[in-house]
Amino acid sequence: MRFAILFVLLVAHAAGAQPVSYQVRPEVSLGQKPQIRITAAVKVRDIQIDLERDDGKKFTLKQPALAKDQAVTLSVGDGAAGSATYKGSISAQPESGERWVNTFEITTLVRPPLVVGYDVEHLDLVKHELRFTMSRPAGRASLTVIGEDGSELGKGSATYAKEASKTWVAITWTQPATARVMMLKLHAESADAGVSDVELVPWSVSIDHEDVSFASDSAVIEPSEEMKLAASITKINDLVKKSEKFVKVKLYVAGHTDTVGPSAKNRTLSLARAHAIAAYFRAQGIALPIAFAGFGEDVPKVTTPDNTDERANRRADYVLGPVGAPPPFNGPYAKAHAAWKELVK
Repeated sequence: MRFAILFVLLVAHAAGAQPVSYQVRPEVSLGQKPQIRITAAVKVRDIQIDLERDDGKKFTLKQPALAKDQAVTLSVGDGAAGSATYKGSISAQPESGERWVNTFEITTLVRPPLVVGYDVEHLDLVKHELRFTMSRPAGRASLTVIGEDGSELGKGSATYAKEASKTWVAITWTQPATARVMMLKLHAESADAGVSDVELVPWSVSIDHEDVSFASDSAVIEPSEEMKLAASITKINDLVKKSEKFVKVKLYVAGHTDTVGPSAKNRTLSLARAHAIAAYFRAQGIALPIAFAGFGEDVPKVTTPDNTDERANRRADYVLGPVGAPPPFNGPYAKAHAAWKELVK
């Protein structure tokens, strides 16, 4: 929205030609102040605006001089949130003639900032759709999508019908089918001229790896399995290099067991397996933050009856996700719960 459109012209009450014209920007976001913009029709000096707010507080705004066609913008009030009415006058001394005075009244509104709400459950990277909320009635939005090499993958835009605050609204975008999204830059505007720019990092990557298999009732990494971990480390380092220009990342290691033995014991055993792999990664030079958790027998790779010895289920999964975000596990993990622990350096 252009600056001029934000101002409303105030019509002078006095008869005759005006040495200055003035417009008001009455509605602003919290942290800003309403504004009056003065434009000189002729050369003037000693411009003064005297205002009294409806709570009795008085304000005086001054501008020493303006050349013909020159403009100045002055802030009104103290930026306090809410609506206020000001009564006042503006006066100016033209280069020739008597001092000009005009009275006016304005009502201003300092609104709370526009807040955008978002969570990963409302993002569909396959359908290229983001759903989000605004803290004020929805106006419009635009989206820029950034890929893993830092280039722009695509764009999207949407116009809304003043949906109520906190209503989920959607915006879609187009992009190459195989490209990975690393960042979404959302520009949102409310119907009442609020603006918010948000950078969203929806990115997480499950590390494609060959499973490290553990012996039954063991959390020891066998020497024959270390080549698998070495290959995983290479993949992790490659992905970290691509992502670090956008976001700081964290490695999550999820341990698992088969269904042999009591569930509580398997939960403890799976945590030990996750810790063993996390510690191995750290010992091999992975310096990024690492968290680990044990899911016991709750997320099997191969579904089996209870008390079934299945080596494929004695394993761990690895996922990279942004620091500060929830652990980026979904799919079969959706109904499973585990306490994540930070690997101590």
